[in-house]
Amino acid sequence: REVAAAKYDLNYIGLDGSIGCMVNGAGLAMATMDIIQLKGGSPANFLDVGGGANEEQVQKAFEILNSDPQVTAILVNIFGGIMRCDIIAQGIINAAKVIGMEKPIIIRLQGTNVEAAKTLITESGIKMILADDLEQAAEKAVSVADIVKTAEQLDIKVKFETM
Repeated sequence: REVAAAKYDLNYIGLDGSIGCMVNGAGLAMATMDIIQLKGGSPANFLDVGGGANEEQVQKAFEILNSDPQVTAILVNIFGGIMRCDIIAQGIINAAKVIGMEKPIIIRLQGTNVEAAKTLITESGIKMILADDLEQAAEKAVSVADIVKTAEQLDIKVKFETM
């Protein structure tokens, strides 16, 4: 996964948790991983798309996260200063349509073009969980990951439908 990420100028470090993280910026990545742990979860990776990611890079990031068997939920935490939230949203939507996302996606966006991004997500027809702040996003991601973990312990298969 690290090699695949590097081909698209994405920074990826695999960890041993179950919540896949896509963020922009190392500081935001660290904060995201910390709050996931504070809420009782465990991050599966550090995936930084940087400040100037395009839709293709976002799609590749999702391909990497979606292909990781230990990832049970994906938390997107983007602060759109340089990075426009609508670009991230369109990349997420494209990825979901092209690769058929099978994992629940929790999204926290803040900053440039955030309202346009939320509209794109809401009108996409793809089921994604929007959160207003990082704490709420982490709580939702941990809750979803816990559902999957509990189901696995009971030998029950859980499927999340995104369409």
